[in-house]
Amino acid sequence: MKNSFYITTPIYYASGKPHIGHAFTTLYADVIVRYYKLRGLETFFVTGTDEHGSKIAEVAETIGKDTQEFVDEIAKQYMDMWKSLNINYGDFIRTTSDKHKNGVAKFVERIYESGDIYSDFYEGLYCVGCENFITEKNLVKGLCPNHSKPPQKLKEKNYFFKLSKYLSVVREKIISDELLIIPKSRKNEVLNIIDSNIPDFSITREHVKWGVPFPYDKNQTIYVWVEALMNYVTALGFPKNKKFIDFWPANVHIIGAEINKFHSIFWPALLMSAGLQLPKTIFVHGLFTVNGQKMSKTLGNTIDPINMIDKFGVDATRYLLLSQFPASEHGDIKESEFLTKYNSDLTNGIGNLFSRVLTMISKYYTGKIDKKPIFTEYISKKMEDAETRYHEHMRNYQIFEALKDITFFATILDEFINKKEPWILYKNKDEELKLVLDSLFFGIEKIANWLEPFMPTKISDMYHFISLAKTKGLRQDNINSKLNFFPRH
Repeated sequence: MKNSFYITTPIYYASGKPHIGHAFTTLYADVIVRYYKLRGLETFFVTGTDEHGSKIAEVAETIGKDTQEFVDEIAKQYMDMWKSLNINYGDFIRTTSDKHKNGVAKFVERIYESGDIYSDFYEGLYCVGCENFITEKNLVKGLCPNHSKPPQKLKEKNYFFKLSKYLSVVREKIISDELLIIPKSRKNEVLNIIDSNIPDFSITREHVKWGVPFPYDKNQTIYVWVEALMNYVTALGFPKNKKFIDFWPANVHIIGAEINKFHSIFWPALLMSAGLQLPKTIFVHGLFTVNGQKMSKTLGNTIDPINMIDKFGVDATRYLLLSQFPASEHGDIKESEFLTKYNSDLTNGIGNLFSRVLTMISKYYTGKIDKKPIFTEYISKKMEDAETRYHEHMRNYQIFEALKDITFFATILDEFINKKEPWILYKNKDEELKLVLDSLFFGIEKIANWLEPFMPTKISDMYHFISLAKTKGLRQDNINSKLNFFPRH
């Protein structure tokens, strides 16, 4: 399909309820897909839950629930959360669904027929929490660094994928940016891993019963990490569904730094073995802490986005989560700064700017703006520069930077108001008043356009008044009480 855009998040491990980390990644993708949809592209956005593996079966057993019942409840929690955050996905893929399991079986058949699967024995240390083997050198005082628990010694028959067969080709595609990994630091990280001569990896588990059966050995299930990667094509109905034909390859996978190796090395190799095109881009956001501590469901120090929504509203919550720091870098989310940022950026910033401009149009003007944009040379140049930067940042998946472009231009408009003093121009019946108010009006309209992917509901409210100014006109007697877009907390 021409002019299509396909974006994905990782599918989230269904061992517990969603938290702020999951919300951040999913909001990130939602903003990007809204941006491209507004520009006329046919879009598709996939997120979902990863519901297999020994850890999930273990958690369900511990709390006395049937495993399927348990993951059903967790999946609903994620879907409810995304609804609360106004996240508009195209498909919520679940790895326990028949669509996924059937697609995985067909994918595995392809790589098996390519001669890229062989049986062998694996012996090593296995972390149930990570669902992965771990080396001795990566332990901290004998414990997994991610879960602070000792790994199990495990020896079992596995089926392995011939990663070594594809490593050099994967490396070339990464170096040439045919497979674009953003930011460059994550690209270099992956290349270093490849250059360390990583071995073939096992794609099955012998003692894990809660998973997708391996088609060629009834005693094996497909390794949860391998199976999970395949969701990006099973969600599209791989191999013959029209949606798969129209949207694959993905324009971008949005992932966290901790799963970079799986997505940037293992996934491309599996795709090549299956005869499929590689995704165009993998955007890797940094790891972040919460109040200075590593965020972890295990440690119980996560932030519930629902509490933020209750306090600030949906759109403000979306803004606050995405405006903390550049996603390509590691960062710290400080709960104590939410309120400060809300009042500075939204109440006193964008919200106040819109209210000031619309109020002045109703008070000092006829209340009605000519539809044809008219700008002062100064505002025209500043808007052009801001718009260029904004679109460049959005196309490069730099959301934080795009928001900075918006707030910077809003500051310029505020400064323009203070410099031109429209109330003085009105008092003096200065002809410049029309040019100043037109510049301000079309300036806030442009900001609304830029902000729409971030705060769709609030911007819809703002568009209502923008539309009135272009049609019926704004009347001071009926707008003042309605222009408090972001009430102070």
